[in-house]
Amino acid sequence: MINNRRFRNIIVLIVLVFLCLVIITISFRGSDVTERIKARTLDVFEPVQGKISSFFGPITGFFYSIGEYIGLRQKYLVLEEENASLLASYAERTSIKIENDALRKLLDLDIREDNETVAVKVIGFYSNQWQSEVIINAGTSNGVLEGMGAVGTNGLCGIVITAGNKSSSIRLLADPQSSLGARILSSRKLGLIEGSQDGTIYLNYISTDEQVYKGDIIVTSEYGQYLPPDILIGRVKEVYRISGSPYLEIVIEPFEDFKDLEYLMVIK
Repeated sequence: MINNRRFRNIIVLIVLVFLCLVIITISFRGSDVTERIKARTLDVFEPVQGKISSFFGPITGFFYSIGEYIGLRQKYLVLEEENASLLASYAERTSIKIENDALRKLLDLDIREDNETVAVKVIGFYSNQWQSEVIINAGTSNGVLEGMGAVGTNGLCGIVITAGNKSSSIRLLADPQSSLGARILSSRKLGLIEGSQDGTIYLNYISTDEQVYKGDIIVTSEYGQYLPPDILIGRVKEVYRISGSPYLEIVIEPFEDFKDLEYLMVIK
């Protein structure tokens, strides 16, 4: 009984103390006393707060920097992706413009007035001492056949030697196996355009009795199966007289640079 009475007294005392504290807090809320207590509390804890701030400040800054870096890195990746997309779009538009300009130039050739042609693109190039060929992106499905001639923007490049369904192989004039009937434009003398292993192009079988001059223009003859006559080939670069030979050695400089071929016209 005594213990229970003491316990109740303690509970009552705690409740009274709590009520007193509540009443005092309400009474002094907003008063100068409360503000002074707050100020004193800040003064007491200021040194501790300063040390805590000095200790945790760099750590907090470090993690904040990491967060900023991650954010900036993400923005950089987004900008890099946008830049790559813009560059790709620009490159594509530039490529289309170049292609259109090249094809437009090909379509403006006088050869189209008398001959049906197919505009093609070079997709492969092979050159060594044994062969000099290009691959184009057109074949029999486009009307391209073996024996047809291919011209660039300046003159004849070669002859189609293999025609697949959607691609074909063109033997260039510089190929060692190349052989094509040609004429000297001024004199109309007939010879053969032939390549060589070192890439030099010759006009062969012109008699030493003929007068051939440096700069003379060479054109195709009328004896090709598909190739029409008077297509520009090149000009005479050098003329040599070989002792004991009945023929002149005539070096031809082609009008086309075979290493820079990109768009051609196949003469049907």
